[in-house]
This record gives sequence, C-alpha cells and structure tokens, in this order.
Amino acid sequence: MNVLATLRFKLMFVWAYLLRITLSYSTGNNLASKTIPLLHPRLPRQKKAFIAGLKQIFADNKTVEEAWRRHKSLVGLSRFQSSFYAQKNTRWIKQCEVEIHGAEYVRDYYSRQKGVLVMTYHHHLNMLFCNLLGRLTLPVTTIAMDAQDSRQYQKFGGRVNRVYEHAEKHLNGGDIILVKPQRMMRSILRAFDKNHLVISANDFPEVFDDKNRKDFPFLSTSLSCPTGTVKLAVRKKIPIVAAYLNWLGGSRFELVIRPVSDGSEEIKVKQVMSRYLSVLELTVQNQPGIWEGWKWIK
Repeated sequence: MNVLATLRFKLMFVWAYLLRITLSYSTGNNLASKTIPLLHPRLPRQKKAFIAGLKQIFADNKTVEEAWRRHKSLVGLSRFQSSFYAQKNTRWIKQCEVEIHGAEYVRDYYSRQKGVLVMTYHHHLNMLFCNLLGRLTLPVTTIAMDAQDSRQYQKFGGRVNRVYEHAEKHLNGGDIILVKPQRMMRSILRAFDKNHLVISANDFPEVFDDKNRKDFPFLSTSLSCPTGTVKLAVRKKIPIVAAYLNWLGGSRFELVIRPVSDGSEEIKVKQVMSRYLSVLELTVQNQPGIWEGWKWIK
C-alpha cells in the first residue's frame, strides 16, 4: 500500500469516527454509506473487475451500475460498522433493528444437539451478521482467516484484534476461530461438539482450503469454492443452513436463513453446495450489489 492510499485509509477511519460520535446510529449509517466510499482507496481499483463480473451475468447496463452503487454504499456502511467494533463500548449493537426470517430452522436444528453449520457469503457485513445471528440467544462461533502474516495486518493489526475482541462479546459464549490455509479443523469440530452455530463462508476462490476446493455451477458460469467445512458437516450429519444479512437503510437489517439439510438425510457435498449457491443465485438476481464476489467471476 503506497503512502497516499495509507493516508486515505486513515482519513476514512477518522471520518467514520466523527460520524460515530456526532450522529445517531441510523443517520450515521445513511451518511457513511454515501461519503465513506469517496475516501476508500481501493474502490477505484476494484471497479473494473467488479463490473466485468457483473457483465458476465447481466446485459442491462442500468442493472450493472445500480449494483456497483449498492456495493459502494455497503462498503461505506461496513467501514462505519468497523468504527463501532474498534471501541470498547458494546452497547451500540442494541440499536440495530433486525428482522430474522427462518429462525425456526436454526432453532429446530439446534434442538438436535449436534451443532449447526451456517453457510454464509461475502456480503460486506460479515462480522455484524455473526453478532446479529446472536439475537437468537444461541452460541455462535465464526471462522475467519488468520491474516497475521499479511502486510495489511502489520499496518492495521491492532485495529483488527480490537474488532475480533469486541465481536466475541456478542457471540453468547461462542468463539472466533482464526485458521490458516490447510490447518486442521479440530477447533471447528469442537465447536460442533459444543452445539454451537458455526459460521463458514464458502463462496470465494482465494487460497484458503486448496485441497478441498472445487468448481460448482453458478448462474451461467462457475465458482471455485472451499468445501472443507461442508465435508465435515456431511460426514458428521450436522444440520446446515444458508444465511445472509441485508441492510434496509438506517438502523434496519434483515437476516435471511434458508434450510439446506436437516442432518438426517444422506447427502453429498455437491448437493449441499448446489443448495447453498442456489440461495445466493436467487439473492443476487434480485439484489446483485449485495454480493462482494463479482470480482471472482471470470
């Protein structure tokens, strides 16, 4: 990251802080979604790949441009949320108004005492998704990549650690499992044994779980996805749901949960991934800007 980009990052953090301390949570969300993208140093560089991915699927330029605008606003919102996570006060999250659709699936599966695999997507608000899932008052454990070896972590590692420490306070006794590529999944298995909701994002082609990576049909193309957590859940007959968080404006969110497998059926990894990706397909056909992954579509 060059000096100018680093400066813009710092200005973005300062602006998010000023919005947080001067405005209500709802108003801050709305204004952050419009202004923070103007300071984000990476958005201009990301636009070409993001637009190219969208155009693989959508022929309508209006849809593509609207999706890009929605993506930018969600990036701004996400950076604003990180400002709250970087502080010690955890009461702010009570201001989030969330409608949870499909909670009955999670409660039913949880009652079977085997844990639940919650498969999610890269939808800008992943940490907030984990914490709002905690509104079900069930223990939530989320899997995140350990980025301590990256140069970005070396610059902003203190902030990243504060975000994780803050988020853990909203997980109802669950954990944040930081894993490195190819690391064994013992900690994930222990979370299932404790009957936790275990969150895993399985929609990205970055190097993370190469030996379990496979290509799956997605829309009119394909997507390379890690399947390690899915293989574990299938082998242990753990119930599975697909879920995502959508911002409705202001302080309002909706958390959507869809059933994938109740854990009693004989099911293959390919079937799980097909059901999981079908939820994403339906979502992005209606709201393409909600997904960060268009840059991965070739």
